[in-house]
Amino acid sequence: MSVIPVDPEQFSEFIDKSKIFDTARQLMTRYLMNWYNDDVETFVENMRADLSTLLEHYHFRNEFVSITKNFNFDPPMDTVSCTIYISDEDDDCCTRYTAVFDDHLKLIDDYMKG
Repeated sequence: MSVIPVDPEQFSEFIDKSKIFDTARQLMTRYLMNWYNDDVETFVENMRADLSTLLEHYHFRNEFVSITKNFNFDPPMDTVSCTIYISDEDDDCCTRYTAVFDDHLKLIDDYMKG
């Protein structure tokens, strides 16, 4: 019996029905485009490619979805995070993109972390 108070089957069903990875990928593409348009030099330096090469040739893998009780808010807020692993053509990790949603799946934050 699981000690985590979340039913694994319901959680898997939520991930499938909500299409959270599809939503996160759309948001990730927007994030990457904005970054590239704002600062091409830093983008290329960090991602080791221009935007079109990255979008056409890099690998984007669904890494994880997690539910979090975020105590940075008053009152604490339940959030859902979705992370996508980004690697180059040689499968070297470049970064991870994470989208953070509220309990209605509205985006509240997103970021990249190496």
